[in-house]
Amino acid sequence: MSGTANQSYVVVSAKEKFGYGLGDFASNLSFGFVSLFLLFYYTDVYGISAAQASFIFVAARVIDAVFNLLIGVAVDRTDTRHGKLRPYLLFGALPLGALTVLCFVMVGEDYKFIFALFSYTLYCLAYTTVNTPYSAMTNMLTQHEQSRASLSVYRFALASIGYLVVSTTAGPLVALFDSPQTGYIVAVTLYAALATATFWACFAMTKERVQAESHPVEDNAKNALQVILQNKPLINVSFYTLFFYIAYTVWLAIAVYFVKYVIGDEDFLTTFFLIQTLAYTGGIIASERLIARWGKKTITQVALLFGISGLCFQYFLAGDNITAVMIGVCMFSVTLGMGFVTMWSMVPDTVEFAEWHYQTRAEGTIYGFYNFVTKLAMALGGGCAGLLLDFFDYTSATPDAAAVAGINFAMTLFPALMFILCMLVVAFYQLNESAYRDLIENITQRKLARQAIAGERHE
Repeated sequence: MSGTANQSYVVVSAKEKFGYGLGDFASNLSFGFVSLFLLFYYTDVYGISAAQASFIFVAARVIDAVFNLLIGVAVDRTDTRHGKLRPYLLFGALPLGALTVLCFVMVGEDYKFIFALFSYTLYCLAYTTVNTPYSAMTNMLTQHEQSRASLSVYRFALASIGYLVVSTTAGPLVALFDSPQTGYIVAVTLYAALATATFWACFAMTKERVQAESHPVEDNAKNALQVILQNKPLINVSFYTLFFYIAYTVWLAIAVYFVKYVIGDEDFLTTFFLIQTLAYTGGIIASERLIARWGKKTITQVALLFGISGLCFQYFLAGDNITAVMIGVCMFSVTLGMGFVTMWSMVPDTVEFAEWHYQTRAEGTIYGFYNFVTKLAMALGGGCAGLLLDFFDYTSATPDAAAVAGINFAMTLFPALMFILCMLVVAFYQLNESAYRDLIENITQRKLARQAIAGERHE
């Protein structure tokens, strides 16, 4: 590009990409464990009903969704010697680790529901305090569009490794103990400690380079509304994210039940998640070159169609054939990997869209709103998972045929429906790679012009 003075338009090194990805490795040691096991822990170990668990997930995540907006404002006001975003990893990692463990602490019968609601809500707020700034770091490390896509690939590749560690080792680790409660506490403590150390490594290995063009967005409430509500690419990506995360959250929460009751082999859980995670990682790795060749929008649509096909195949044709079932699971997982990469590489572009049109650079506000959407989606997804179990009369005693059929529906046709809605939304996305490069060029030229005018005044 002609704006050579733009020092933030740089190719990020592989070492820094890896360091950035460690943040999502850490996130998935915590979030992956909670997402995979907390609903099952609540209903089958802790001893509350599926309906109560559903209420906890919805209430906590709705509170958390609103909290995202507040964190966004706080981020835009942050200015320290460590940068704008990285300090949240440095100071938030330890509290997050402690609160992850708290979710699995057992209390007396009279206080179970209240304690679960309280502990899980605090966990969600702590996770947001770390993860919202972390997510926005893609936008602050560089403005080079291919490096941003590559950062997303590293991020989700390492996220999948963190998820793989949890999904393949947690079950055997818990099983080492006679008491499931003890097993869960030991496991979550180990993962939380490792996550804390890895967040600190992410902080140490990354550097914020992008400088704001103007004052933070919170100085002008009208601008805050503009960069969100009039930001058409952001609204489009947000709806895509809403439906995608609902599909993902429901599938993740139901997976343990699916292996235990539909496949009918609880010992298969580790193998199930190993195969699923390898397929998910394959989708992530394939995304970088595919995006570079065909663009984010096209790859998103193709991936969603592939996932819908896999889910329908699994429900209508796989039957009791475990190989066929896992083919459907793998097709869905490839779509997850590609979808997360395209989604999170679209979001940074919306910051430049707002900067060009409204002369306001607001990573915190935009990512606060975007993470509000993700948390709202996870609230709806977590609620749907619990309500589907309740609707099909699931109990921790031996489930009947209707409950097993409901679990199978929640793992296949429900996510397929959400993916269809995603395809409809993405069809209207218009901020392609060429349009993005034009935005960066225009912003750079505007900065250079202002610097020239300021220099003339100084002379």
